[in-house]
Amino acid sequence: MRRVSLDEASSREWDVIIAGSSFSAMFFGHGLPRDLNVLIVEKGLKYTHSDQVKNGPAVQETITQRNTSGLKKNWLAFTLLGGNSNYWWGNVPRFHPDDFVLNSKFGVGLDWPITYQDLEPYWERVEDIIEVAGGQSLDILPRRRPFPYPAHTPSRADLALQESSPLWVPASNATSNGGSRPTCCVNGVCRTCPIDSKFTVLNGFDKLNHPGSHYLLGSEVRTVDIEGGHARSVRVKGSDGKEARLRASTIALGTNAIFNAAILQRSDVRNDALGNYLHEQAVVKVLVDTANIKAFFGGTSETGLGYHFYHDIDRSTAAAALFETVNAPVSVRQEPGKWANRIHLRVAVEDLPIAGNRVVLENYEPVIEWTGYTSYAKRGVERAIAGLPDIIPDRIENLESTGILPSDAHIQGTHRMGLSARDSVVDDRLRLHSAPNVFVLGSGAFPTCSPANPSLTLSALALRASEVVG
Repeated sequence: MRRVSLDEASSREWDVIIAGSSFSAMFFGHGLPRDLNVLIVEKGLKYTHSDQVKNGPAVQETITQRNTSGLKKNWLAFTLLGGNSNYWWGNVPRFHPDDFVLNSKFGVGLDWPITYQDLEPYWERVEDIIEVAGGQSLDILPRRRPFPYPAHTPSRADLALQESSPLWVPASNATSNGGSRPTCCVNGVCRTCPIDSKFTVLNGFDKLNHPGSHYLLGSEVRTVDIEGGHARSVRVKGSDGKEARLRASTIALGTNAIFNAAILQRSDVRNDALGNYLHEQAVVKVLVDTANIKAFFGGTSETGLGYHFYHDIDRSTAAAALFETVNAPVSVRQEPGKWANRIHLRVAVEDLPIAGNRVVLENYEPVIEWTGYTSYAKRGVERAIAGLPDIIPDRIENLESTGILPSDAHIQGTHRMGLSARDSVVDDRLRLHSAPNVFVLGSGAFPTCSPANPSLTLSALALRASEVVG
């Protein structure tokens, strides 16, 4: 890593400046032409894997929120080199083809300006880089090539479920099951993987690093200087309070949907959609106690997916839902002889983004206004849980579910993509409509809220966006 000081960074002109260093920023940088000089500006510092294992998570952002939903709501973001890639769980399903055509097919939400087929080659490239282990059904999510590595060993519950229906499938995961990293230890302590099995920016640095890249750490991009529809520089503030102007031909923001929106708002970008439509999946946990099916012995923390209320389901009045079978951390029954007769599920449900869930600036800092999940999402949760007895191939002795959890750590919306500045902030290559040499990366560009985890798709979008720089 070629690290520079703030004085050094401000003394030259860069081809590309990228704010942030997590998935979207690093995959965008990876895809840039090799002859460009690239500066990555990260607000946090570098914490080694051993530091994180020893001391726990690094700096977690504190974001002011006005929550009028009546439910607890958290937004998780970590500030360090590699960002949230240090603390994710490694789940990497592709989005479903229907996710891109919600409006034209079901009359709700928005269509994306791209299709499943448009993203397919970029998903493949990301899956290769992060060494995905998986085996999802081709009938559900078409693909041109096999996964780089085989799916993790299914749990006993997965085996029973997958035998009963083709809609129960092996999960795809960036926790290693072959490749350059150690194979998953299945201890369920995945937030900071103790053996570094899960892909992160840090352990994937050699694969992702651009040959012309330099790194400025402990410095925050505050604004983008835009004049006449063209960005010429960014304003940066160091951790010591020192400020500087850094010049570049191309600017990319990859600081998550909250901070990307704040940077653009500070930069006086005018767009009716900017900051609005903040969203993430509604997630509940479900425990299904079965008469005969036993769980455990799977090869990683989450080993299976259920598409019964996602694939070929009507999404016009109720949200799609994705089931995830949880192998660790454990949840066991108390009855003698039946401690393992429990299927532990996470149910992730899409929502329809609404303008009232948004990021606004107060005293130049982001504030979240959160009004809650829509009735569309809540109906999706109810439909999925009510349908469980029909898709569990065993007698259910007890079924318990939580309310919607406070966070799924997926910050989405606020600078959504579309064909026109009338209803979107960026185009299909993530270029700001009002200044095309500004790329606004990450899941903030998602115009709708798939039930699937966002990391694979936001990384693919960043690779696709990098193609038009040069």
